[in-house]
Amino acid sequence: MLDDGVFYERSYNCPVCSKIFKSWAIRSSKVNVERREPDFHTIYKGVSPLHYTIVVCPSCYYAASNNLFGQEIPDRIVQQLAQALPKIIPADNPDFCHERDLTLALRSYQLGIRSAQLRKARPGELAGLLLGAAWMAREKGDVELQKEYVTQALQSYLEAFNRDFRSIGNMSDVQATYLIGELYRQTGNASEAITWFNKTIFNKNIKQYPQIEKIAREQWALAREMAGEQVPVQEKSSSCEIPADENTSSPPKQEEQTTAARVRKRSSMQLNASLYTEQIEWLNRIVNKGYDYSKSLTSREQVLRALLDAVMEKWGDDVPYAFKNEEELQKEFVKKLE
Repeated sequence: MLDDGVFYERSYNCPVCSKIFKSWAIRSSKVNVERREPDFHTIYKGVSPLHYTIVVCPSCYYAASNNLFGQEIPDRIVQQLAQALPKIIPADNPDFCHERDLTLALRSYQLGIRSAQLRKARPGELAGLLLGAAWMAREKGDVELQKEYVTQALQSYLEAFNRDFRSIGNMSDVQATYLIGELYRQTGNASEAITWFNKTIFNKNIKQYPQIEKIAREQWALAREMAGEQVPVQEKSSSCEIPADENTSSPPKQEEQTTAARVRKRSSMQLNASLYTEQIEWLNRIVNKGYDYSKSLTSREQVLRALLDAVMEKWGDDVPYAFKNEEELQKEFVKKLE
């Protein structure tokens, strides 16, 4: 029986067999988000709208996402679908128009994938369906099936990105770049994951996506750990930028190893500091210039430490003292630098 508090019936007209039918959908007012996972999978409290995203025709079993199902399909493709779909009709004739459990939700994505393949959908659309199937497999606890769909989704996202990132649903290039990095990480390819996370962090529009920047740095750290590289503990928990090296496959030179070992031996502590916008922009210019030169990412935190080390080495105990506030101290610093 239809639960008017959560579900409502939505009418559809199948573009393949012209069947008019109704299928359950979830009221947006009843959707409660619990949390979001790194690959954009949303966990909901109660019923998940993801389980009802794919609309399945009860007659021919053509399937597509609810925002694309009603789109007109060229006659040539309709004829091909009409010939191919009978071969994939489930023998048990499941009911996709009413309440769905996880098994039915997964099967709806599988039918959506097959329908998209038959009508030669754009790789971005196919990638979204494959990733949705991976999410359903994860919710079911089927690790192997999840990995299989993630691998296929990654290939489709790469194809879409290389053609034109605008074909990847409604994602921006920042979001698409990050997601490709995360899918590489999930498939165990740490070096490619690091590369794509670096691309995300250094995208010119990254500041428009603060949440993506934050999670890209977190997943970058996980990818570095997967690659067997050591990420300093204070930098993993810091609010400053995480240092990254795009060329992680090459071992550091001897002098670099010596320097890194010396840095790791120094004790550290967390210091929260609020900087002015122009100061952060200046630090970013140094970071970006360094990356352009070496293709190795040095964080703002590392830049600040390097500046302090340089000043400490040059001045030693001869530190400024004739000041009462920040402005006076700035003038003292300028005098000593002249």
